[in-house]
Amino acid sequence: MITPQAQEDRVRQILSDLTNVPPADIRAGDRLREDLGLDSVGSMELLSMLAEEFDIDVEMEEAAAVADVAGLMALARRHLG
Repeated sequence: MITPQAQEDRVRQILSDLTNVPPADIRAGDRLREDLGLDSVGSMELLSMLAEEFDIDVEMEEAAAVADVAGLMALARRHLG
């Protein structure tokens, strides 16, 4: 089982890979679009990478409601139990 900290670290690394923002600079309050620069294609890629990394299935409507890093972390926690 993955620890919450390891899970958050991995989510930050995935975001870093997509945005070229260093993981250490990614904060919970950062907005995915406005602060990190994710567009709709990047958001779809993020969803795909999370699904593959954590072996989870996230509905599009649920993913679309996520606006910031904290929401993304919460979404991952919900699906990982």
